[in-house]
Amino acid sequence: PVQLLMLNLVSDGAPALALGLEKGEPNIMKRPPRPTDEPVINRTMQIGTVVQAVVMTAAVLTVFALARRIYPNDPAHAQTIAFCTLCFSELFRAFTARSQFFSLLSIGILSNRWMLWATAGSALIVLTAIYVPMLQPVFNTVPLGLYDWLLMFPFMLMDSIAAEVTKVFIRPKAGY
Repeated sequence: PVQLLMLNLVSDGAPALALGLEKGEPNIMKRPPRPTDEPVINRTMQIGTVVQAVVMTAAVLTVFALARRIYPNDPAHAQTIAFCTLCFSELFRAFTARSQFFSLLSIGILSNRWMLWATAGSALIVLTAIYVPMLQPVFNTVPLGLYDWLLMFPFMLMDSIAAEVTKVFIRPKAGY
């Protein structure tokens, strides 16, 4: 439960505030308003959300299963790997959430300094929960090694990749 609280407060909170400081998308004022009968969360957004949720869930469950095989007698190690994968996946995903239609590369990875600070601060808090010995029992974490990070890294990126691929398909429908 404490890990979930940390995930919600740390991984989502600061990046969400930084998203509020994001510049508007190019040509935003040239877009026609959405029809009055269209819901705020339209079909395209629903599909994108489901795709990304499925990808993130699959990534975290897969890395957890792999970690359980690697560390069969250490469930806390596998849980820490899954927790880190989920937290950092959310932090990477925050960058792709900066635009609904434009790719991260086209808007610039480093163009929102508030997002950089927010995600760096959030990452530091997650790392503190993992590597500070007196916090490990509170968050039920164990320190991770280089091999663990190498295992997690591709899984951390899967949701962001799914988000960017989704944009390729929704951009033409939006007229971009």
